[in-house]
Amino acid sequence: MILLMTLEELWCFLKRYFPVFMAAVFAQSFAVAICVLMVIDSYFQALPLRESLKFSFFSVLVSSLVIAHCNFMIVRGYPGWLWIPVVLMVLSLLGVLPTIEYRPHKVFYVLGLLFPLLALLLINSKRHREARAEWVKLRQKRQRIAKIIHTQRQRARRRAG
Repeated sequence: MILLMTLEELWCFLKRYFPVFMAAVFAQSFAVAICVLMVIDSYFQALPLRESLKFSFFSVLVSSLVIAHCNFMIVRGYPGWLWIPVVLMVLSLLGVLPTIEYRPHKVFYVLGLLFPLLALLLINSKRHREARAEWVKLRQKRQRIAKIIHTQRQRARRRAG
């Protein structure tokens, strides 16, 4: 296995960027969960409890999988996938804002506004941007190494064949 950085470099990298990245992921997950629950509780009050629980469970499950996949792709060095969580955060913020008309619990309403804003703040932070730039460099390094290995294998096949 080819290591792209030493264990000490990896430790320093994780110590610097991991807390910000995971805080953003958790803020995104909490924002989506609170938004789905508040929207279903406010706008679909006539829906039976069984149906609303099923709908909210699958909505949170699918959106959490989308968030996890997008953040995994960001870690792999593809920063373009960042736009999907950003759009989800804006949609969750816009979904929670009008629920004040239905008089939700104040704590849930404040958390429903706080988590998307916190996620957007963390995504736009200097450390998160630095981490994304480092992940792009690592992806480019992996691609160069893969290209070198591929050409070496082709040369070996030509010599053997």
